Formats: sequence, structure tokens, C-alpha cells
Amino acid sequence: MTFSKTLLAGAAVLALVACGKKESDTPASPSSQQAAKVNAASPLEKRFTLADAEPVDIDALFALMPEASRPTYESAAFDDALGATVVSNLRFADGNDGEAVTVERAEFYGVDLEAIERVSSAEEAATDAPFEKIFDKVRFFNMASEGFEEGEEAGKLSIGGLELDQLQIRQGGAKGDGTGDDGARFFNAVNLAGLYFKDMSFEMSSPEAPQVVMSAPDFRIVGLGGGKLNAIIANDLEYTMAQTPESRAAMREVMGPQGAMFLNGPLAGFLAPESQRVKMSSFEWRSIDFSGLLEWGLRDEKPPMTEENLIDLGVMKALDMETYIGGKLAGTVKEASMSAAEFKWLIPSNIRVDTKDASFDYTAYVPDTEEEVLGVMKKHGLDKLKGDGYAQWVWDDRSGMADLDYVANAPGFMNFAVDLGFSGLKLDDMAAAEAAGESPFAATGAFKNFKLTLEDKKALDAIFDVAALQMGGSGADLRQSAPAMIRLSGAQAAQMNPKFSAYVNALADFVGEGGTLEITADPAEPVDFATLQETGTTAPQTMPDLLKLEVTHKK
Repeated sequence: MTFSKTLLAGAAVLALVACGKKESDTPASPSSQQAAKVNAASPLEKRFTLADAEPVDIDALFALMPEASRPTYESAAFDDALGATVVSNLRFADGNDGEAVTVERAEFYGVDLEAIERVSSAEEAATDAPFEKIFDKVRFFNMASEGFEEGEEAGKLSIGGLELDQLQIRQGGAKGDGTGDDGARFFNAVNLAGLYFKDMSFEMSSPEAPQVVMSAPDFRIVGLGGGKLNAIIANDLEYTMAQTPESRAAMREVMGPQGAMFLNGPLAGFLAPESQRVKMSSFEWRSIDFSGLLEWGLRDEKPPMTEENLIDLGVMKALDMETYIGGKLAGTVKEASMSAAEFKWLIPSNIRVDTKDASFDYTAYVPDTEEEVLGVMKKHGLDKLKGDGYAQWVWDDRSGMADLDYVANAPGFMNFAVDLGFSGLKLDDMAAAEAAGESPFAATGAFKNFKLTLEDKKALDAIFDVAALQMGGSGADLRQSAPAMIRLSGAQAAQMNPKFSAYVNALADFVGEGGTLEITADPAEPVDFATLQETGTTAPQTMPDLLKLEVTHKK
């Protein structure tokens, strides 16, 4: 089944011109300046009027579209008060399969048919061809899909309001002169001050997949042009995923007998909750910039590694996220953010994501009838866990040093931290290696250090007690037997290198006694990737000595 026509109405205006030098700023309008403020009302909440407007010849406008894609409509009339040509009961369909998108009311403001003609008839279509303003605004109200069913699969889309704000297209359109990447030509040729949605909902169901429902009362894409996107903003975004008997049966088949055992047990909700709903009060993603990459796409060339400032993914923030399982609140996150997403060439150079003020109630994943399971989880505080954390990647293309850090803390339960370091990743050296036909990472990079710290407070107690619910017996018995099983399974590895005995014993003691487990690899000098690969293939038993690997347990 295809859903190609689901967004047909929104794309139709761009298709009117059938169809690319880089602009300094993203396009803007009074409406988009308002839309860029997350706390401001959507432009669709406000009546729009265009002064000194002229009627639009709707038949002439639609005649510019491919014949098979031309919409039908009931009536069209110019509204002097709005300055818009109002069209009722539009229907977009490009086939006889019954699939269509209907629009109860459409408003066309300042559509310039002569500008459309200049775009479509331009003899030369250079990437720096002048822009033509196609319209001031187009609004669709009460949009709905129909006929998107095929067998037992179905999709449904409804949009209370959609606005395309101030569209500009280069002469020659997105096709341009036919050279370069299709996507690059489109983003070079099209400027849009904004695309705004009001009361949008989407449903999709299939017999062997969970049913998915998404709703976005207020969703905005603001300032698209020249390879830049000013902002993506959503308020009160929500989606629900619900398992069906058929989808759970399909999961059992894929997971095999052992997986099916868990899906039939008291902990099935952790793997496949019957209903999961996620919502957030606001989401904003700003300052996305691919303009440096755009010019290379227009030539359909991969930029050399000497090129910088090609990509910047901007900053992102989501507030007041909530997860519900079967109607019960399972988790909240006050704030999740991406404060940096910078690149050198096509490689991330500075990325950081943070999660702040998170709380979790894992009893939400368990049915109320499983009283024993609920009792064990509450005993260990799994109904009121608190936590926060961050992940950060920093790479200096001049020195070649790179570090990846990940920290997750749940006070009173568990603390976890990982630090992984590399060296030798100088961009100039990587560029030379690529020019010589070598892998730039394998030829230049080296392992610098690694450290993992796992601090147990109550986590191991909880893990074994919960595991016992699925496996039988008691958590204390399982935990008592686990160290011996770990030592037995590590005996063979110890024959390869005696150091493995100390590693295995440290892990076994940690599992049995709790405390802190620390794993470090800190060679005196960085070990290049080529040596790591060769050693791992020819003499894996020497890897602990090569990396100066240590595993320690502290009570």
C-alpha cells in the first residue's frame, strides 16, 4: 500500500510550476516571525487579510498542473474582506483507485500567474537564477484523506488547517538545468517562509504491526531556503502505539521460543506494552544549516575533506515529556536538549545531549493483576526512580583528539559512566589517506583510552528479584549462584591469558556483593586501529596486555 497522496494537497501548490547561489538568511514574513516563537499562537489561529488583492483565476491556476493531478472543486469566489480567492470542496486525486485528499475550504492570497509562467518557461535555469514570488499565502482548512485502505492495512490523515506562507521559486524551478542532486536542486530553488499545521492527526494500522496514532495540534516548519531551516516547532505533540493480537503473535514468531516465553510472562509489558502513549508540551529545533553542503550537492559531488562548515544541526529542546503505559504514567522528563550539533567536513565535531529531571514508574508496565511483581518492584523503589544524564562527543580536527562521554545517574539506585578516547584523527591526515585510496579512519586513528564505571546502590538487588519472577526461585538464590556461574564461564578465557582470571573474579564479586565495578584500558601510547585489527585477528589473547586492560571491584 502507498500513501503518496497523503500530502498531495500540501505539495500541489509546488507542483504548479512543475517543475537553483546561496541566500544569506532564511526567508521570513510577519507570520513566520510569529511562528518562530514557541509560545506564540500559530499563524493559523489568526485571520489573515491581504490589502489591494486581486482575484485569482483558479481554473487557469489548476490548468498549470499535470492533467492527472488537477483537483476538482465545487465553487470559487473572491472574498473582498480577506483579499483571497476562496475555493470550496477541493479534491486532489491522481488516479482512479479511490485514494484522495479533500479540502473543505481553501484560500489563495496573491497568487501571481505571470510569475509562475516565468518560472516554468525560463530558457536558462542557473543555480543563481532570480527568485519569483509565487504567492503570499495559501491556506487549506478541514483536510482529510479518503480511500487509503488496501486489504487489512489502512491509513488516515486529517488536518484542521494547513498554511503555506510566502512561496518563492527560482526561474527554471526545481528541475533547473538537470545537473546535480535532485534534493539539492529543490532546496536551492525553493524558499518558503513557513509551513504550518493545525490539529493534524495521522493513523496507520496493519495486522502484523502495532497501530500508530499521532496528533499535532500545532506544528510549524519556519524559514526554509538556501539550505537552511530556521526552526521546527511543535506544541502538545503526542503519539500512541497499540499492540494488536496479530502484532504480538508476529513478535513471538520473530523472537523465537525464548522471546515468546517472555511475551507470555509477567514481564511482557516491558517488551511489548499493549498501549504506549508519549506526549510533550513543546519541541523546538532551531538553526539547521546545510548551506555549505548545498553547493556541492548542486554539482552532485562529494565535498573533499578539506571543506569545513558544511553542516550544523543547530540546537534542540523538548519540555515536559510524559510516557503512559496502558493509561498509567510511566515516566516524565522535564527537559531533554541538544545544545550543540556541529560538524567538521561530514564528521560530528561537537554534539551534546542532556536529560534533566527524569522520573520513572516501572510498575506501569505491569498489569494490576500481577500483585507479586508489583510488590517486588515497589520494594526496590522501581515505582519512583529519579535520574538525569548526558552524552557528549568532542573531536578536535587539528589535534586529532576525540572523546565520547556518557553519564546516567539514578541516585540511590545506580550510577553509570563511560569515557572513550581516540587520537590521530587529524582532518588533514585523514584527507591525505582518502586521497591515497585508504580508509581515512583506519589509516590515521588510534585508540587512546577507555573507562567504564558502574556503581550499584540497589540495582542488582532489584534485577535479581525481578529476574526470579520470570525464571522461578528467589532473587537471593539466583544472585548467590551467579558468581560461580560467571567464574565457570570465564575459566576457558583464563587459559588464553591469566589476566582473565582477575577480570572474571572482579565481575563475579561485583555481581555477588555490589559496590563499584571499574573497567579501564589505558595504554602508555595510543594503539592505532590497524594494530588493533591485526591483533584481534591473529593474537586476541594478547589484547589485554596491548591495551593495559584492568577490571577492578570495590565494595
